Amino acid sequence: MEPEVIAENVFDRVYDYCTRHHDAPLECLADHTPDQLSVFIDAYLTNEEDNAINEAVENSDDKFWDTIQEEYERLWKERMSTDVGSALGDILHWTAEDIMEDAKLDDASKVGYLKAYAEVLDKFGDAVKHALQNSNPLSSADLDDWYMKIANAVSIKNYAYSEDVSYFLDFYSMLDDDDRLHALSVLLDDIADVLYDIEQKYLPELRALTNNNS
Repeated sequence: MEPEVIAENVFDRVYDYCTRHHDAPLECLADHTPDQLSVFIDAYLTNEEDNAINEAVENSDDKFWDTIQEEYERLWKERMSTDVGSALGDILHWTAEDIMEDAKLDDASKVGYLKAYAEVLDKFGDAVKHALQNSNPLSSADLDDWYMKIANAVSIKNYAYSEDVSYFLDFYSMLDDDDRLHALSVLLDDIADVLYDIEQKYLPELRALTNNNS
């Protein structure tokens, strides 16, 4: 059995466990770092059909084992950076949805907040694009500043927002520069999606409601 196949098999088991059976998937994934592979690999090769994999690992030489670790690391870093970028993007989606669903705001106020949000988000997207073009990822502090600018623009007062941002930025801090760039590319797609929703979905919907009520 090829070492790459073994690594993919183990990673798939780890990811399935973290996403389906753990309350904090990113924390779980962060606990299964490549340098800990030798510690936990046996725990994910317990099925009867895994006998061939176990035998291959037990009889492997250093080169074979190194290839398993390298492939696991590649898969782990790709998934970790993708999920961190997606999590940071989710916060942006939730922010727009929260404005739309806020019963304390009238339609005109929602329009004002969404426009303010779009303005900051557009500048945020430009900063991310610049970072990607220059292969120089934004730091965790840079990202935190942008999320706080968003909070100020739409008057987010709840502690949960800043707590969520801080939580996911802790994982971003774990990534190396290449993986941060990948996370930012995922985040940039979410920024574009939120801007599209604001301009093509939410604002037209609110304008239609305002016109119907006038």
